[in-house]
Amino acid sequence: MKRWLRWVIGICLIGSGIFFLTSSIWKDVIADSTSEYVMEHMELQDEDEFNPSYDFKAVTPLSLKDVLQARNRFHHLPTIGVISIPDVSLKLPIIKGLDDESLAVGAGTMHPDQQMGKGNYALAGHYLQHETALFGPLHEIEIGATIYLQDDTRTYEYVVTSLETVSPERVDVLDDTSTPTITLITCTFDTTERLIVKGELVTTSS
Repeated sequence: MKRWLRWVIGICLIGSGIFFLTSSIWKDVIADSTSEYVMEHMELQDEDEFNPSYDFKAVTPLSLKDVLQARNRFHHLPTIGVISIPDVSLKLPIIKGLDDESLAVGAGTMHPDQQMGKGNYALAGHYLQHETALFGPLHEIEIGATIYLQDDTRTYEYVVTSLETVSPERVDVLDDTSTPTITLITCTFDTTERLIVKGELVTTSS
């Protein structure tokens, strides 16, 4: 085998190995940039046109493939609003349902009939090592922080009232409430438990 060909093959193998070892970093960076891209170009969709999954147990760890597919297909995702938390620099599209492709770019709704500003509005999102990606910033949030939800007509302002780490079996955090509440759910650093951020509605504006 010619020397130059051995060099080319060697460089390709080294490059492939480096990419494999750093794929989780690339995935987080791409997920972060994809969310920003979707926020800039998204169009709110009619919720009734979609029939997504709501099976939280079926959600799989975020893969690089999910992120790349979501970037190419974001116009087809059931985007219904925006969540923003200025204190931790979080701003994401709200996607109806818990499909892997949707959770690759934003926050997913936990129930098919939940409504912003009513009952317990629950959203789930992936935790990534990149501190600004998806629901990663929730690990920096504090009680008293303001959470904003926006749909095509209104803005709903919530204030964080509690932070709690629970086991994955604690489904009672999703129970409906008489007071308008928001519940945000993501994994802990080691993925064995769930971080639960709860807040109460304080104002609604057009």
